[in-house]
Amino acid sequence: MKTIKISFILLAAVVTAIMMQACGGNVFGEKISEGIITYKLEYPAGDNNNSLMMMLPEQMTMTFKDNNTMMSIRGYAGCFVLNTIANNAHKQNYTTLSVGLLGQKYMLISDFGDTPFGTDTMSDMVITQCADTTYICGYLCHKAVGHSNQCNRDFTFWYTKDIDITSDCILSPVKSIDGVLMEFEVEMMGISMKARASEVSRMEISNDFFEKPEGYNEVTRAQLEDVIHTFDGSKKN
Repeated sequence: MKTIKISFILLAAVVTAIMMQACGGNVFGEKISEGIITYKLEYPAGDNNNSLMMMLPEQMTMTFKDNNTMMSIRGYAGCFVLNTIANNAHKQNYTTLSVGLLGQKYMLISDFGDTPFGTDTMSDMVITQCADTTYICGYLCHKAVGHSNQCNRDFTFWYTKDIDITSDCILSPVKSIDGVLMEFEVEMMGISMKARASEVSRMEISNDFFEKPEGYNEVTRAQLEDVIHTFDGSKKN
């Protein structure tokens, strides 16, 4: 009977490990430096009053390799694509906007350390570390709470130190958090959004993902904001 109990415990442990590995979990303590994190996006009810909401997606991805990252959001059936690439070798970010139906392609180039596009109102964020922990996709996550006077609200962040990406390459307005965000709240272009990692996929990623894109019209931050505001009717004349 004792042998049966031990075998059952071992079997349960193996099954749990396999299930967590399928989600990309860090079961065996190995940090990964290459793959894709998929986030589920939510928009708090009653917190947004913006016609751009009709174009917003239900998920976002972060592709990463060797301290290079690319955040990608596709809205309105893929006709509205916003990518931000962090190229570690050049210490530059390339934010691109493609509007499929109109054939418009724009690119904003910024340096590491600059406020990520669309999150200017969070630039005064003050972070407080918390003792709380949880697991998201099998990764141990730590809690932090931020307060922004400009936004007049608090933001909650859950981050892990078990995915190998340096903070400079993580496209976040909260650079003081030393880890990869697995669940977070953000205000971008006047829209409140909550993201939670739903899957971490280990896979080989081509270096081409992180090169400076070609075929885009280079614009300033203000010009790119104006393009986006044409969709929500708030473009300044």
